[in-house]
Amino acid sequence: MTESITNLFDRVPERVFRPLGAVDHSRRNWLLLSHLYNDFFAPEADPPDGEGWTQKRVTASIERFLQRWDDEHGADPEELATPLNVRAHGALKMLIESEWLSIDRVGFTQFIIMRPTVQGLFELLKSFAEQGPEFIGGRVQSIRNNLMQVQADPGANAAVFQLAAKECSSLLRMLNTTRMRVREASDLLRQQNTTHIFLERFFGEYISSLYIGDYSDLFSKNHPLTSRWEIIDLVSQISEETESRAKLRGWYRKNLRCRNDEEADSLIDADTARVLALREVDRLLTRLKDAVTRANDQALGYLEYKVRSQGNFDLWIDQTLDALVRAADSRKDEDLRIAIGWSQGRLLSEEALKLPTVKPRKRKGAVIQKRQLSPEAQARRLVRQIMKGNREVSEAKILAYVDRHLPNGGEVESGSLVVESINDLCVLAAFSRLGLVAERALRNEQKGLVRDKLYRELGKHIEIELTGERFENKYLEAPSVKIRRIQIRGQGHVG
Repeated sequence: MTESITNLFDRVPERVFRPLGAVDHSRRNWLLLSHLYNDFFAPEADPPDGEGWTQKRVTASIERFLQRWDDEHGADPEELATPLNVRAHGALKMLIESEWLSIDRVGFTQFIIMRPTVQGLFELLKSFAEQGPEFIGGRVQSIRNNLMQVQADPGANAAVFQLAAKECSSLLRMLNTTRMRVREASDLLRQQNTTHIFLERFFGEYISSLYIGDYSDLFSKNHPLTSRWEIIDLVSQISEETESRAKLRGWYRKNLRCRNDEEADSLIDADTARVLALREVDRLLTRLKDAVTRANDQALGYLEYKVRSQGNFDLWIDQTLDALVRAADSRKDEDLRIAIGWSQGRLLSEEALKLPTVKPRKRKGAVIQKRQLSPEAQARRLVRQIMKGNREVSEAKILAYVDRHLPNGGEVESGSLVVESINDLCVLAAFSRLGLVAERALRNEQKGLVRDKLYRELGKHIEIELTGERFENKYLEAPSVKIRRIQIRGQGHVG
């Protein structure tokens, strides 16, 4: 079994990964390889004068890289006493010993080259390191167009048939690995303790890098992926029709060195099976959607918690009061007026606050006097109550928001809703979360699992369902939902 598996080191040198495995200099060595590739071996690099590049020219390029690295990252303390040209020669020796670079002798002259297999390995690693969001629609359209060319002329386009099969395998692998990358990103997000780092990683690394580029359109009826059954029909016709099968067999025998028709047919069947594996796309898409839904639910839950949590609110109030007092003390000769919507004057001093009105009470025997809060404590409690009320999301608040924006029997998407207050923003975020919860509840019901609903009375008045797309306004980016009004509620129900 092990003998039939192709070994990587049958094609590339066994020591090729040593520079990248160096604990102290792995990042620097990778950037050095990229620098030399761009300078000498990339397709857009200037061609050499002879059979390759002289050692002097390559060493000078390494010196420039090391000088720039030291300026940006600081020199290694162990290398401070070593001259720059000696370090450059040491780096070149390391790359030659690991066989990233090779010496080619022409007469009495030595040239530095990068062998084709090593160059191919570097380009694969470079492509992997720079990989961005994937666009499934373009891949599916390319596979369909290639198979249509093969059907039109199997003899001339047999190579395209093999290419389409490889693209199908690559597409399925990408869908599967993207699901795992989403789960990995979710685990990393759980480890973030501060809100700004969570937001930076969620919208920077998770949304922009790990998402499929056209994920928002992936489940729509107009996405090219809906033509996968047409692709399956095409490959079935090509592989089963006698004439086209014979032309494919002839190309496979000639170009893939097949010894007989049976071996060629085996390769054709293997490539056909790769395309027919598109039947498994639905299963992979369901698993991917579940992973993305869980990640979105986690992110929205975390953000909702942070918005509603008081956190260090008392500390921020103290800092604000101290800043206002310092500002007033620094301008004693003139009145300091700040548009805060409260009474002006000596800012928030005790004299500016009205004392609570105390009604006279008849004393009957011993009276236990209640503790009176100071004006400062009363102000703090009032601010906290206002803050908590603005961030509270209840069935009454949700239905009151719907009353203002949606008539009886009407429907609207969350991207069209208006945010006029902090509570409106909290309700809008809750709509996206309710859509995710409703979709998960529907799948659980299909599996026979019934759980308590988040808001039991809400379903009597509105219906919420995911649209499969995302919306973005100046406050929030979240899954888009469609909200449908069932009936008008009486005024007495609105809290």
